[in-house]
Amino acid sequence: VLVTGAGGSIGSELVRQIFKTRPSALILFDIYENSTYDIQQELVRKMRYENIKNIKLVTLIGSTYNEQRVEQIFRKYKPDYIYHAAAYKHVPLMEDSPAEAIRTNVIGTYNVARMADKYNSKKMVLVSTDKAVRPTNVMGATKRFAEMIIQHFSEVSKNTKYAAVRFGNVL
Repeated sequence: VLVTGAGGSIGSELVRQIFKTRPSALILFDIYENSTYDIQQELVRKMRYENIKNIKLVTLIGSTYNEQRVEQIFRKYKPDYIYHAAAYKHVPLMEDSPAEAIRTNVIGTYNVARMADKYNSKKMVLVSTDKAVRPTNVMGATKRFAEMIIQHFSEVSKNTKYAAVRFGNVL
């Protein structure tokens, strides 16, 4: 299982929940090393405390908008399931940095979705937002575009199932 944005607020909770299902391998991927290291160490302590030895825990740093890095990960690990939580989510910040929102929320989603198809992953789930419904800001528009990417791959992929889930205001 690959979780993008694994160090973020949503990604780290996904990691915790997925970890409970005892996957054979759990890949944490994020651009930000500090929070990713924190969730990695939390799981390492849990594995040690509960004497869990059958989960391969892999922590990787990089960005989903770096196509070569994303392909490198898919080529090496061939994840069956992908939870794509890597995104910029703060509306005011994205209004001031729209190119970054596009790069991460749109191009990053495209790269992950394309590699999921290319490497025959079983399923990819995009974590989206209620702000994508009728977008009135850059963040909502980029997340709506990301949903459209998932819809496209869902229609054309022969092997991978694609889904998107919209979260509301997450505390």
